Amino acid sequence: MVTILQVAQEAGVSVATVSRVINKSGKVKEKTIQKVTDAIEKLGYAPNLQARNLRRNESGAILVLLPNITNYYYAHIFEGINEEARKQGYHVFLSSTQGRNQEEMLRDAIRQKQADGAILLALNREDSWISAYSREFPVVQCCEYAENGSTAHISIDNYAAGYEATKYLIQLGHKRIGMLSSRNHFLSTQKREQGYLDALRDGGMELDADWIAYVDESYSYSSSLTAVRQLLSLKERPDALFCIGDEPAFGAVVVADEMGIRVPEELSVVGFDDVNYTTMIHPYLTTMAQPCGQLGQRAVKMLLSLIRGGKLEPADIVLPYKFIERESTCRRL
Repeated sequence: MVTILQVAQEAGVSVATVSRVINKSGKVKEKTIQKVTDAIEKLGYAPNLQARNLRRNESGAILVLLPNITNYYYAHIFEGINEEARKQGYHVFLSSTQGRNQEEMLRDAIRQKQADGAILLALNREDSWISAYSREFPVVQCCEYAENGSTAHISIDNYAAGYEATKYLIQLGHKRIGMLSSRNHFLSTQKREQGYLDALRDGGMELDADWIAYVDESYSYSSSLTAVRQLLSLKERPDALFCIGDEPAFGAVVVADEMGIRVPEELSVVGFDDVNYTTMIHPYLTTMAQPCGQLGQRAVKMLLSLIRGGKLEPADIVLPYKFIERESTCRRL
């Protein structure tokens, strides 16, 4: 059995320092915390977390609230959360907010002491209530966040990504650029759509309101098929589509094929997220790739800093996205 002394020797620190890291007590430099956690991971040390939690009146758990457990995008973020939480000696309490009141779920978890902190992936941009909770309980908003407030959050620059995707289609020579958006209340949706609109305006392009169709709140495949058929049935249909997510983009490719419209020769399609199926069938999807695993990992690190009483600098983190050009787009001749 690996002992705490062996961990201390591997990390090059004292046993007391290892104990402080494990029990999240006292001030320990982030660099030292990383050395200790690396040693624990390498040696497979298993501290008695249950006893520690009873002594400190802690649950040893992180609450994660997300909109849809089956969505590949959220699944990839959760993988990052789970990996980092396990590395830091925490387990994850996961729950879907679909059809449920998120504020009540968080309030119940706090009252019942089910978790020491929470990572929220499903906040609407108007959810100002989160500010009051985050003043009393460690909370990090991941990907989606309330527009006004001081609660810590991590995301990408959705506006810049929407702008870049649309500008790319303009540069390919497309004249009728449509969008598959959503009427949900996520800030990311609003930012991506605004980026699309501003890129068209700055490029001197015509905007036809009929060229924007809306999928449901969760960007489901079935609603995407309906929205795409609406766009591609227009007398003057779009010759390119910027899609709010990869699932709607995949729906666009499928519907175009059913209607005898060639992708990308007659219709360029750009998705968003870069989830599993973007390279499962041809044409491979051109898309904006989000660093899903990193978003989850960094969210855990932010949360643990709050749980340990640290101050986040900065409290709002923006990770870089990456544009990936594949087979679903081409230059318009």
